[in-house]
Amino acid sequence: MSEEAPTYYAVLTDAGAELEAQALAEGKAVVLTHLAVGDANLQTVTPHPAVTELVHEVHRRPIDARSRDAADPKITLLHCTLPADVGGFWVQEIGVVGHLEGSEADVLYAYANHARYYKMLPQDGQTVTHEITIPIVQSTDARITIVVADEGYATRQEYRALSALVQDLRTVQRATWTLETAIEEGGALVLPAGLAYVPGLHVVSLSWDGIACHEGSQFTEAIPDEDGKCRSLTMLCPLPIGSDLEIVIHGHSAAPAIHE
Repeated sequence: MSEEAPTYYAVLTDAGAELEAQALAEGKAVVLTHLAVGDANLQTVTPHPAVTELVHEVHRRPIDARSRDAADPKITLLHCTLPADVGGFWVQEIGVVGHLEGSEADVLYAYANHARYYKMLPQDGQTVTHEITIPIVQSTDARITIVVADEGYATRQEYRALSALVQDLRTVQRATWTLETAIEEGGALVLPAGLAYVPGLHVVSLSWDGIACHEGSQFTEAIPDEDGKCRSLTMLCPLPIGSDLEIVIHGHSAAPAIHE
């Protein structure tokens, strides 16, 4: 049985495909910068590659964030949020706007339909934001550069990830143990089970028999595992068996916990 086609979806436009081909030929990037929203004159629209502009554009926003589709890593999700003070219009179509690197000529790179939605203003009686997500799948190996606004809104997914990161940085990890096997200079000091650090985000303090060891002189950070965390240190001096060790791992952030 064939799968039923989705009601709302996005397509790469012919102009977007031509932009990718030109980028490949000239060794440049396709630069995606904005999401455009329109009301389509309140008419039902069907995404088609031949579309070159929205039926009726009502607002344009810088891209707030990008992410990968968890089910298909080939799909990039572009996000933007319509803030509370923007609205007074219907949303029924979305477009991804981009241009060739070094050019200022914008084209409609991708086009999507959207379930009819009225974006209210505070004076309409309710203060709401509206998050828009559009999936894109490029048709070639062209280099794609996505410009994300510095002042953009965080998506709920990013918010939760940021909250978890801040909480992790606020948690101090500490352990003491006695070395059961000597470690030679250049060898790996494996941390006790459950301890890990992220280079650049955590500060590692190591003491040997009550004496502080200095990073760069007595030890260095190790190469991260696949999950980006390190679970060992590289020793720049030998450690004899029976050494009493203490390690403290804490984050650079003293930010308070984030609550939804």
